[in-house]
This record gives sequence, structure tokens and C-alpha cells, in this order.
Amino acid sequence: MRVYQILNTCALLIVILIGCSNNDNSQEPNNEPQVGVIDPALVGTWSGSLNGSFGAADMTMELSADGGLSAEGSTALYCPIAAKWEVIGGRFKAKGNDDCDGTSVTFDAAYSTTKLVGTWNASSGNNGTFTAEKQ
Repeated sequence: MRVYQILNTCALLIVILIGCSNNDNSQEPNNEPQVGVIDPALVGTWSGSLNGSFGAADMTMELSADGGLSAEGSTALYCPIAAKWEVIGGRFKAKGNDDCDGTSVTFDAAYSTTKLVGTWNASSGNNGTFTAEKQ
């Protein structure tokens, strides 16, 4: 009978220890914002096209070494844009405002040092695609 009590006590102790142990090996999510970089390989003039809410247009985009971006479409429907650009998480990202009424505009494309193909979105609800090749 004594052996039975000892076995029960040991079994209970094991259950308690296992139940109270913290074997959670998962890591906390990293909620820190990613920091983008200004890649010197992208600095310069880019030419291509826009398509979207206002139809198709040619586009010229200038990327500067300080992270500045200026872009202009070939039609008045696409207002000139002043923005900041960076490469973050393998993507080209830019955000700024147009010169017409300050509408916020973002650009997003897969990273490439020769050709950017991506999307643009405006706070007005207008959006579309763009393609630009390094000159």
C-alpha cells in the first residue's frame, strides 16, 4: 500500500510540474518599424509610364541621393509629385504629395536596379500601375 501512495504522489507531482512548465519556444513578434535604406544604385533618372485612374501617360522620375523623389507625368491629369523614397524589405517604396492639391501618393515596386514595376495609390482613391527604367 505504501508503494502505491508513493507512485500516486510521484505521478501527481509530474502532472503538476509538466502543467506549470513554460515550454513556449515561440518568439515575440518584432513590432519595431523596419528602417529603409537609400540605395545609391537607384539614384538618377527613371523613365517609363503610368496607367490608372487618369488613363495612360509617360512618366519621368528623379531619385536623389538624399532620398528625395520628383515625378512628373506627360499629361496635366497626373500632377507633379515631391516625395521621399527608400528600399525596405526588398521593395522600392515612396510617399509624398502632389503639387496640385497636396494629395498623398505612394509608390510600391519590387526592388530592381534597372526596372521598377509596381503600383501607385493616392489618398483621393485614385490608383494604378507604373513602370520605369533607369536611364
